[in-house]
Amino acid sequence: MESQVVRSRRPVRIRRADMKRGQRMKVAFAVFRFCLYGMVGISSEVFFYNLVRIARDVPLLGTLFQFQWQVDDRLGLNAIWDTPVVTAYGQCSLWMFLIYGVACFFFVEPVYRWMLYQHASLRAVVYGLGILLFEAFSGVLLERLTGYRIWYYADAGAILWQMTSLYILPIWMVTGLIAEFIYRELMDPDLLAALESPLPATPEETEASFQLMR
Repeated sequence: MESQVVRSRRPVRIRRADMKRGQRMKVAFAVFRFCLYGMVGISSEVFFYNLVRIARDVPLLGTLFQFQWQVDDRLGLNAIWDTPVVTAYGQCSLWMFLIYGVACFFFVEPVYRWMLYQHASLRAVVYGLGILLFEAFSGVLLERLTGYRIWYYADAGAILWQMTSLYILPIWMVTGLIAEFIYRELMDPDLLAALESPLPATPEETEASFQLMR
């Protein structure tokens, strides 16, 4: 009889609050990093439009910005390249939140852990080539999903369905190193210890935490 009762019980679903704090923190911290990469990527792209417009008028520096980064002509958004620099206008699709998050979380982070003891220049090359390929295939995927080319390249270096360009390779190499720096700083042992420490349970403990931060 007892065995029948045991069999009839529904499996217990463990709520997020019932998980061990260490596991909860790992999941929460991973989600935080993904969101941070996405938000930094979007803000950087808006800034990048302005950087490109300025750099193209600077001798020598302009050679790094020969790529012609465009969006689907049906959207009528390519005139942004002709706006005055003083307006500081930039633009970005919200799809890029996922693109930057996935690229950094699922590519840059594992590559950094794998190539931790390799020279930074070698890691930069791997980052650049990997992001180049990811940009091409994700661009094609977004075109299939939305019916629009969220981006494409109209320069002589354009490759892979014009979804990426050899001219932008140096930019992606630097981007990979910047993402690596963010990841390295986030994984600082002191920061991890602070994030995983118990939250203040009393007003006195809260005040003590504020004292430490001052």
